Amino acid sequence: MKTRIVNLVIAGFVSIAAAGMVGCADTEPVAYNPPVKVVHEPTALTTVPPTADSTTTTTQYGNGTVEKQTTTDYNPGYVTAGPPDKTTVVPAAPITTTTTTTATDE
Repeated sequence: MKTRIVNLVIAGFVSIAAAGMVGCADTEPVAYNPPVKVVHEPTALTTVPPTADSTTTTTQYGNGTVEKQTTTDYNPGYVTAGPPDKTTVVPAAPITTTTTTTATDE
């Protein structure tokens, strides 16, 4: 008898929970994810121009001799590239659905 009452109480709780879930199932908002298309675009190249940095050093020795020395550092020009592809997400054309209803008179 005791197990029958316990089973009846549990069944009641389960029924109430199921009814509550069914009752609020339609009220939740549904997230809309618009259709998108991923496009890969090649990146542009960047050109770095060559540079030359000059440094001049003047030294005077004790015997009156003056020596002038110039050092030039050359950096050749080069081309850099960014990442292999730039990824862009663009909106895609929406999917359309057509429904046709035919009514007949009796």
